[in-house]
Amino acid sequence: DVGIGKTVEALLIAAELLATGTVNRLAVLCPPHLAEQWQREMAEKFHIAAELVLPSTAPRLERRTRVGQSLFDLYPFVVVSTDFIKAERRRAEFLRACPELVIVDEAHTVAADPDRRGNRHQRHDLVAGLAADPARHLLLVTATPHSGDEGAFRSLLGLVDPELAELPSDLSGEANAALRRRLARYLVQRRRQDIERYLDTTEFPKRDPLDATYTLHEDYRRLFERAIAYARETVRDATGGQHRQRVRWWSALALLRSLASSPAAAAATLRTRADTAETTTVEEADQLGRRHPVGPAGAEGRLFP
Repeated sequence: DVGIGKTVEALLIAAELLATGTVNRLAVLCPPHLAEQWQREMAEKFHIAAELVLPSTAPRLERRTRVGQSLFDLYPFVVVSTDFIKAERRRAEFLRACPELVIVDEAHTVAADPDRRGNRHQRHDLVAGLAADPARHLLLVTATPHSGDEGAFRSLLGLVDPELAELPSDLSGEANAALRRRLARYLVQRRRQDIERYLDTTEFPKRDPLDATYTLHEDYRRLFERAIAYARETVRDATGGQHRQRVRWWSALALLRSLASSPAAAAATLRTRADTAETTTVEEADQLGRRHPVGPAGAEGRLFP
């Protein structure tokens, strides 16, 4: 589930492998906006000093290397932007010098693209190349491993065990018991209710839904009206094909959701490019967009009649 400690659990595994000498180096692959969070968690909770490998930092790191030496040879602990390293000219170097342990965050974004094109295809080729080394330890971390696309899900399973890429669509019944046991070796799922049963007390907030009305400040009300008018105009724009329409839809919902939180949150959303703009297919845009639900106030019929 979202927000129950995937980062910490992955780093607990990493710390154990490092402490026992099973591995000596670690790379975390993640979206660029999560890189500093990973670096901070590694430093504060596990005393692992990792270097950030981003477009803005790689040139500085590379200046410290010798001729023929990769920055991944020089720095044992790195947090790497998946989108930076997936490019063909950098992928070969990373595959050659990659650490023995790799954690892939937001692993659903490296699922195979059936059309074998775009960013998703490059990301999958990168991680598939890493997984091809049987001596490498690979952790795939995601709160959304299955988006409803069986092929994408099986492509993720195939990264940890190639035979799992060809699982039958129905795994029920005694005949598939061996396959279920094989799959269970690789799949770890944690949900909030699992943790609540395990611990007597948790930090999870108890939510008591309550409908209440309140009066907006006049300036805030005008901002709301202008934002809703903009969102309606945006989602009715039919140019750019179905994918661009879907990106505009989710971007508009993200804006309205943040505006319902506070004007400051809306301003931050306007300054930050929506994640869905980085997608290449309708399905990928929907998958990312649905991870940030808008709630009842954002119901389609109410906002965009």
